[in-house]
Amino acid sequence: MDIDALIIELIIGENMNVNDNWDLSAFSDDHIESYLLNYKLLIKDLSELADMWADMDDFEHHHYQMMFMQTWGMRYQLGDLYRAGRLTAEQEAELAALDDELLQHLDEADLCYGLNLQSVAQLFTWGTPLAQSDKVIRISIRPRTLNEIAPALAALGETVPA
Repeated sequence: MDIDALIIELIIGENMNVNDNWDLSAFSDDHIESYLLNYKLLIKDLSELADMWADMDDFEHHHYQMMFMQTWGMRYQLGDLYRAGRLTAEQEAELAALDDELLQHLDEADLCYGLNLQSVAQLFTWGTPLAQSDKVIRISIRPRTLNEIAPALAALGETVPA
């Protein structure tokens, strides 16, 4: 499998099964804080990275995509840890804020990492404290992207005949 196919497969999340059984007791508070810090840095640098993306060569693209894959795997594990009740209230608040910020920068995440609305919606499957919030969130999305998800959204509103 070439690197581009691997990146796409990991981004889409085909190998990230929510039924995986991690040994959650092996994750210390230091691990959790490290994972949150990596996720925070990924999102903090996203706007600047997107501005430079067109000027980068393939090697630089792959470098950042590999860093993303590692951090995205950490984010997946944070979801498991959240669902297992292993995060402190402060860590939950930080995770919710970071997930919200990622949604706000979805257009840049799509450009750099191929994260679209469908793939980022996995956060809610993996586990995010943001799902418990009544706060309005803003999602940066290009209208052309809605064409890709419109059939699925429309199907949600359809009723099944009796």
